[in-house]
Amino acid sequence: MTLKGVCNTLSRRPQTLDVVMLFTQSVTLLQPLCHMLDNWQEHEDQGEYQPVYDEFGSILLFVVLVKHRFSLQTHDLGVDSPNSFVLKYFKSACTNRSPDELTAHENKLLGGWIRGLFEAEGINNELMSMSSPKEFHLLVATLFDQSLKACQAKFLALDTLRGGFEYLLEPFLLPSLSAGLVWFAHHVWETTERSTDIEITIPALQSLLKPPSMSSDSSAMHAAVLSIVAKPLEDSLGYAQQLHPLRADINPLLEILKPHAQKQRHEVAFHNSLETWASTAGGGLLAAMRHTIQSLLIWSSATPTSGDMTPPQYTHRQLAETVRLLGAKAVLNLLLDETMAHFETGSSPDLDIALDIIVTMISAPQHQFPFSSSSATLGNNDQHLTLKRQLSLRDALNTELSQAFDLSKTNLSRATMIVRLHRRVETLVGRPNQGVNGVVGANADVLMHGVVHNAEGLPTADIDDVLVEADNQLAHEFLAGGGDASVFLGV
Repeated sequence: MTLKGVCNTLSRRPQTLDVVMLFTQSVTLLQPLCHMLDNWQEHEDQGEYQPVYDEFGSILLFVVLVKHRFSLQTHDLGVDSPNSFVLKYFKSACTNRSPDELTAHENKLLGGWIRGLFEAEGINNELMSMSSPKEFHLLVATLFDQSLKACQAKFLALDTLRGGFEYLLEPFLLPSLSAGLVWFAHHVWETTERSTDIEITIPALQSLLKPPSMSSDSSAMHAAVLSIVAKPLEDSLGYAQQLHPLRADINPLLEILKPHAQKQRHEVAFHNSLETWASTAGGGLLAAMRHTIQSLLIWSSATPTSGDMTPPQYTHRQLAETVRLLGAKAVLNLLLDETMAHFETGSSPDLDIALDIIVTMISAPQHQFPFSSSSATLGNNDQHLTLKRQLSLRDALNTELSQAFDLSKTNLSRATMIVRLHRRVETLVGRPNQGVNGVVGANADVLMHGVVHNAEGLPTADIDDVLVEADNQLAHEFLAGGGDASVFLGV
């Protein structure tokens, strides 16, 4: 399969892309593609230019889709060249320029594309040969702006405008709408109650959002584009609907966009979700988080014969937002309280399930607020400022571990649980554990070898008890050794 084919397949199947991103970093995936786009060159003896636009557009759309879906910043792309086309695209592709701001060459290209879209000669190989894909994609917003102005000034008939825009729904040009439709969203915001350009803007949008017919390839790519532009268009069209409540042609566009909205995979919760969590009786955000943990525990403990096996509603945004708003320490205390509740009841199966849930929550990647960097240059005097980031749950657990020895003097069971949680978290994330005098290091291997030997032939429940006892013994030996967290953490 070609690179274009891979990009198109993943763009059309965003759930597959979600799985891919579980096993790779954004920079690993996108940096080579951005480098290819930045250094894109056409061969002088290129005979047909439509395949060039097709391949370039497919790769560009994939990069834009990944950046949008996972709420990436430009630094996540791995591109730092000041002359990068990709950086220029994300900075200015959605903004139109006046003809005075364009170079003579850009004005020539703009005129060529206007004639190609709206005159009989159409989009031909000669036009695409004189306009590289990079130049075309950076001119789309200006092309839309000048086309609407020409129609408003009666130089261009509305039917001609709509027919020309439908050319852009061809697969080799359709990726340009990811920037072009965002420009339309910005343009709709400029609408006033008395403005007349709404009479042109809405029909033009209809031709781009709801064309009379599309090929299967165009339809799949069009859906990918709509997932990128749906939210800004929804917001601006909702505003226009408030200004023009009697217009009957705005709501159908909102209905087209609705299935494609909220397709991003980011940790920022939507306003209505945050309101629901914050209004939970008995403690607001923390009470909602406690209820979520308990729901997961009940579901995990259920058996096919015990009743309802429907999984509870869960979104990682709840944990991330609670940490962001209340701090990692407060959330970790809640997680510890929930774990201790099952530890004190003496129910080993429930405790193991609770540990699995809590450990997974602590180990899950967390977005940093704000972005963490070693240093940042300020001004021209080369001053450096270290940027801070909010503590993660793992950071908070490390802090608790450093205080576990002192805590063990007053609350041995909670201190033991902190050590056990830390060991499981570090094991889950793949970091080797080190311990005081080798207690949680070399001696752990010896102890676990004995556990395996002693557990041979025992029922599963008894094996679980042996493992829990070994886990507790390691924690107690760590605390008895003085609880030197710096050695335990390997720092």
